[in-house]
Amino acid sequence: MQSIRGASRLLAPTLRQARMVSSEAAPAASVLRPIGSNRKVAPSAGSAGVLSWPPAQAVRAVNPIPATVQAWMMDFETNNPVDILEVSRSVFAGPIRSDIIHRAVTYERNMKRQGTHSSLTRSEVRGSTRKIQQQKGTGRARHGTRRAPQFVGGGKAHGPTSRSHATDIQRKVWLMALRSVLAAKYAQDQLVIVDNMVLESHRTSELNRMLQTNGWAPLPSTKREASVILLPLMGEELAASLKNVELASRNIAGVSMMNASDAEVYEILRHDYLIMDRNALDLLQGILEPL
Repeated sequence: MQSIRGASRLLAPTLRQARMVSSEAAPAASVLRPIGSNRKVAPSAGSAGVLSWPPAQAVRAVNPIPATVQAWMMDFETNNPVDILEVSRSVFAGPIRSDIIHRAVTYERNMKRQGTHSSLTRSEVRGSTRKIQQQKGTGRARHGTRRAPQFVGGGKAHGPTSRSHATDIQRKVWLMALRSVLAAKYAQDQLVIVDNMVLESHRTSELNRMLQTNGWAPLPSTKREASVILLPLMGEELAASLKNVELASRNIAGVSMMNASDAEVYEILRHDYLIMDRNALDLLQGILEPL
């Protein structure tokens, strides 16, 4: 028994030294915790006890949805495809906000109201201010002047007056409405992009026949009017190439022509087909594409 106890005393320092050496050779991996958190974070795999964060290169998210959509560019006279265009998704395939469209249409229609309605009050109509009968003793109701509203030929009580019906709208809201209308036309396959709007003839019958042949206007047998708006880009003076289209479209019911720089939400919305040329497309994309 004494020999066993003596041997254990001799081996104890050796075991302590071995433990110290092993702890120095292989340090334990440290466990880090974020500030203000009790959740343990495992050490990085690169080196023991070191957390390699943030990374050397910033991580950026990539949008999987492409920024453009495809659209046909057609020939104006034959409606044959000419090219495939890449148009902005935010302009022609964005969300369709009917509430924003309603605000823009109300704004545009209020701006077009003349506001010249007016009526004559009792102080403005012609007639005497003499009291027509005595106050008491007649047994009838009390009356004063013949110009009172209850008499024929008298003034109008609380009648309309000349005023402006114009309302205000934020520019960004109106641009959003225009994007929504263009997106609706694109989604309903009612947007036609042409290379140009050059016509050889200025005759109305030629343009009407071309619209019916291309499917942009109903046939005469349906007894329905066309609903087409032409949206070319016109300068201060009408270009010679657009004069024939302008002359030919004047006498066709339901066909309108407007400069692309003066495009309106209501005019585009109330027509079935929107036909624009390549220059108008570039202009609208440059204005409507959000930053």
